Amino acid sequence: MFDGSSSHCLVGKFFTNSTPPSAADTEQTLRKRWVLSGDMTVKKLDDGHTFLFEFTQKNDKEKILKWRPYNVNGVLIVIKDLNSSDTIDFTSDSFLVAVVGLPLYLCTDDFLPTLQSQVGDNNAVFLGTSNNNRFIYLRVDLDLKKPLRPGFYIGQKQNRFVGFKYWNLGDFCYNCGMIGHVKGNCVHLPLGRALNATSVTHVYGPWLRHSHVETSCQIGLVILPNDVGECEKSLTYPQFCIEVEFKMLAVCNTITESATRSISRFRFPCSCLYTETESTDFTTTSKAYEVIRREIYEKTPSSLGYVIVRHMPDVTESLVEELKLIQKDKFSCDDKWLTLQLQIILQYHLTHVDHETLLSIFRERSIEREIEFLIKKRVEKNENLLSLSSWEDQIREVISEMGFTRYMHHSYVSRRANKAMLEAIQIEISSIRCTVPADKTTVCELERFKVLGPDMDRLDPCVICTEEMFLAEEATSMPCCSHVFHRSCIEKWFQVGNKCPLCGFMLPSQK
Repeated sequence: MFDGSSSHCLVGKFFTNSTPPSAADTEQTLRKRWVLSGDMTVKKLDDGHTFLFEFTQKNDKEKILKWRPYNVNGVLIVIKDLNSSDTIDFTSDSFLVAVVGLPLYLCTDDFLPTLQSQVGDNNAVFLGTSNNNRFIYLRVDLDLKKPLRPGFYIGQKQNRFVGFKYWNLGDFCYNCGMIGHVKGNCVHLPLGRALNATSVTHVYGPWLRHSHVETSCQIGLVILPNDVGECEKSLTYPQFCIEVEFKMLAVCNTITESATRSISRFRFPCSCLYTETESTDFTTTSKAYEVIRREIYEKTPSSLGYVIVRHMPDVTESLVEELKLIQKDKFSCDDKWLTLQLQIILQYHLTHVDHETLLSIFRERSIEREIEFLIKKRVEKNENLLSLSSWEDQIREVISEMGFTRYMHHSYVSRRANKAMLEAIQIEISSIRCTVPADKTTVCELERFKVLGPDMDRLDPCVICTEEMFLAEEATSMPCCSHVFHRSCIEKWFQVGNKCPLCGFMLPSQK
């Protein structure tokens, strides 16, 4: 039963200068969007633009207020709490705003007041950053009587644009940026801004919406030559070794930017292709789907995870069917091991504006990788790590050599040089604390063996590289503790210390 209390009620009003959606569309859309834990009644008020929502559960009301704004068929509906004030203002609403393309040197608490003023709300709340630090999220109260703020320019020459993306924005005018009417009702000419050094774009467009980027996924499976020799005879059951390579393509019309991600491997028993298992909803599926879904998801770089999850059913189904064909046509009776390369190509289809933003992010990450390499090099050469001016000069040189001089802001160089100096000093201190390298003769005398079929099921993954033990690889066994590692991994480990990575058992140190 509804208790009739206003504490369980919200009121919503469409912000539009045209005919609002019908009551039936409004209720159907919002019920689907809100996913309520209790029940709700919807009452249309006299003006036709306003609705009263009454809930059985208080937590439903709180959740709805938290995740504003909402739209029905693209038309913004402003949701307010009846208890918020005596007079309810439907000309403002709370938006989740992502700040896109902000340089790393400005991603600090000191820059938050500037962000608040640029987005038009000095009380905007900082909510954090995305997993890959591409976005900064703010909760902002927007004045709907004013145009949307598309972003702002930064840099010494004001030549870099930092954009705003609005969550659940709905329809707005691409000419003047006003919510509530579309382009056909606007008398203003579209505004323009510089997109890059050679072209101009409109200020307002679909890129102001924070929505999932259109993506597509392609897979390719190639048979690679085996190099396991006699070790293959030791296998107890036939299996595939699948190398996974991720490739990301940013596509903007005819322009394509690519980046290849890390390569990893996993073993896949052929028997899984025809083994059925009962899932949690009591339906019977092939075990192959389970194994491949788990392995690919675990190997996926975190920045690509949400895209892979979205396309996982199609990828899994295609891969299982192709493995069945290969196993039937290419896997001879004498074979028990077949090496395959699985290439997963993820395509991001972007507007020109988002493509330019993505290029800026790629360039900054490239600069960061080169600076990290510079830090390691200076530590290894034991250069003067305390000279801040030297760090600044070398970072400017790195940026100049990469051709990214537009990123050579004094503020960035100064901040990054100071951070690089502190990172280098910390590495130096850590290296001093390390034990001396292990005795080379003792390391050479450690037990070594080639991984055979039974070993792959018996041995745990190497904790140094976290990879499994694969057929025909060389492994090293420690004395006393008997822990096993890849030979190349443990030999590199003993070049800087003399303790077992798992239990701390000590080898004689180098004299």
